[in-house]
Amino acid sequence: MTSPTARNGMVALAAAGMLLLSSCSSAGSAASGPIEPSSGPVELAACDAVEVGAVTRCENFYDDFWPEISKQMDALYETAKQTDGGRLVIWDWYELSPDVIAEFNAVYPDLKIETRGLTYNLSSAIISAKATGSRNTDVISGSLVSAATMTDEGYWADVDWTEFGVPSEFFTIGAPEMLPDSVNGSLMQVNTDKAEAPDTLDGLLDPQYEGKVSVASYNANVFAGYGMDKGEDAMVGLIGDLKSSGNLQVLEDQDSPLSSGDVPIALGQTLFNPNPSLSVSPYEDAGVFAQFSGVNVDAKNPAGGMLWSLWNAYNPDWLELRMTDERFSTTQVPYPGLPTSLFDSATGLMQTNSEALLAGLQGGAITETVDTRDDWIAMINAADAALNG
Repeated sequence: MTSPTARNGMVALAAAGMLLLSSCSSAGSAASGPIEPSSGPVELAACDAVEVGAVTRCENFYDDFWPEISKQMDALYETAKQTDGGRLVIWDWYELSPDVIAEFNAVYPDLKIETRGLTYNLSSAIISAKATGSRNTDVISGSLVSAATMTDEGYWADVDWTEFGVPSEFFTIGAPEMLPDSVNGSLMQVNTDKAEAPDTLDGLLDPQYEGKVSVASYNANVFAGYGMDKGEDAMVGLIGDLKSSGNLQVLEDQDSPLSSGDVPIALGQTLFNPNPSLSVSPYEDAGVFAQFSGVNVDAKNPAGGMLWSLWNAYNPDWLELRMTDERFSTTQVPYPGLPTSLFDSATGLMQTNSEALLAGLQGGAITETVDTRDDWIAMINAADAALNG
């Protein structure tokens, strides 16, 4: 189970098969006019680029990009605290914890955050608030897949983040209005006292894994990367073989049998259990996906929404806490476009999770893009039908 301090991209993507059955690929309604920096667009520095799988890392981000972004954030703060009485509304899968809010308010004390956790009802709550004219969230977030409904309905406000100093190299996966803030992906969790996990999903068909592998019913997306590589028929066949062999169990509580060793391999995403016997690793054809945040087109405090998104994604003091403080060890792994030194500082669960996701990216993990989003949705839905049908 995840900590409520985390924006749970894992569950957001895992639930895509249920949330997005009616999602379409139309352009949706147009957002309102673009949000622009008050002093005009900044001149971007050159990125000291390193490729990390599908992601471009700017090793000089904090030297050459962050100072200008920070200046822009100061201006956004001045606007935000004078807008809607300094009220900043953030709805997500889980409400923000008091510890997270306290860290934000230590830097921006004149903003009052109101937060709600809506899990599977997040998209419908945002749409309903707009339809009824009630106060809506200022921030929207998710992966390309989990936020597809919000995208198709036109809920991402028109923000060109590069005009506020964010490297253009960060926008090779998502759309310009979607600020990449973190990463998640499909991983094998294993109790190393009881089992050794293979590095492929096909390897789980070995008779030695009879009754030893679990997946949650809502987590069929862990097979989607396999389908994106080998085709839907191969993916559906694999799921059927894993089920019929008795190797794979569908469990809603994977954590307890994983921790005890009764079912020592769990297909899922990042770990949230500090049990030292547990490890997590990528596997061939796993999906690793970026997560994004942005401003709701219906925001009443768009400057506040931008400020929160930039702070949560890139503020170095906040990210240092996330990488090293156990209170925040189950928050999302930061975006891999940030410098190597940030990830080298990680400890505990954050180190375990970030190393696994980065290894997946560097090992050729399949990554969602704007162009392949609808293919991912179709594959997740096919995997869901095979697993739960």
